[in-house]
Amino acid sequence: MSGVVVEKIIEMFSIMIGGFTAFKTRLVDENTTKKMSDLLLMLISPLLIFQSYQIDFNMKYFLGLLWTFLASVATFAFMIVLSGVLFRGKDERIPVEKVGAIYSNCGFIGIPLVDGILGSQGVFYLTAYLTVFNILVWTNGIWIMGEGGELKSAWKNLISPAIIAVFVGILCFLLQIRLPEIVSEPIQMVADMNTPLAMIIAGANLAQADLRSSLKDQRLYFVCLIRLIVFPILCVIPLYLMHLEFQIAFTVFIATACPAGATTIMFAERYGRDARYASEIFTVTTILSAVTIPLLSMAAAKILA
Repeated sequence: MSGVVVEKIIEMFSIMIGGFTAFKTRLVDENTTKKMSDLLLMLISPLLIFQSYQIDFNMKYFLGLLWTFLASVATFAFMIVLSGVLFRGKDERIPVEKVGAIYSNCGFIGIPLVDGILGSQGVFYLTAYLTVFNILVWTNGIWIMGEGGELKSAWKNLISPAIIAVFVGILCFLLQIRLPEIVSEPIQMVADMNTPLAMIIAGANLAQADLRSSLKDQRLYFVCLIRLIVFPILCVIPLYLMHLEFQIAFTVFIATACPAGATTIMFAERYGRDARYASEIFTVTTILSAVTIPLLSMAAAKILA
C-alpha cells in the first residue's frame, strides 16, 4: 500500500512539473488556469463522483457510505475543536491559518489519490467525506473567515455540481438506475481527465508563487506541521476506535492527510484576509505532502488494517 502511495505521488508531481513548465513558458496564463479550474470543479470532478455510484447495489457499500459520513463528521469535529486551541489570538492571519489547517485539498488531490490507490470504491466512500467538507467549509469556514451573518447566504453555495453529483449518484445507486454504455463511456472518458488536469493546474499555481519568500516564514511551517502531520496522526485515533473497514478508514485518512485546499485562498480574497499568505500555505503544504502522505500512510495502513 505504501509503495502505491509513493508511486501515485511521484506520478502526480511529474504531471505538476508539466503544469509548472507550461506556465513558465507562457503556454498557459492566470486566465487559462482559472478556466481549467472551473472546468475541473464544475464538470470533470462531479462526473467522476457520479460515476463512482454506477455500481450494483450492495448493502455493505451503502452502510459503508453511512459509516464514512459518521467518520468524516468525527474527524472534522476533532480538527475544528483542536484548531481553536492551537490558533489563538487577534492576529489577522489566524483565520487564514485555521481554515488552511482544518480544510484539506480532499477534492483536488484527494479524489485522484484515492482513485489511484483504492479505485472506484474508494472514490465512492470519499463522496461522503466531500459532502461533510462542503457543508462545513461553507458554514464553519465562512464563520471563521468572515462574519457570522454571512451564514444566511452561505447555504446557497451548497448547491454545487459536486453536491448535486453526490445526491444524484446516490439516487441512481439506490434505485439501480444505470446509464447505457453509449452515455456512460463518454462520461467515464471525461472523468478520467480529473487527475492529469488537477495536477497541471496545481503545477501552474505553484509556478505563480514566490517559493523563496514563502520558505523563510517560520510561522508557515507551524501551519504545515498541524495540517500535514498533527491532524492526520490524531485523526487516526477516532478512526481506529470506530473499528471501521480498512477501505473506509484509509479513505478518510487520505482525505485528512491532504495539503491545504485552494478554498482557503478563495475565502481569503472574498473576506479581505491575507490571500498571499493563504497561497503560501497552499503551495508549501502541497510540496511537503509529497513526503508526509507516503510516510504517514505506511504507519496508518498498519494501524487501521
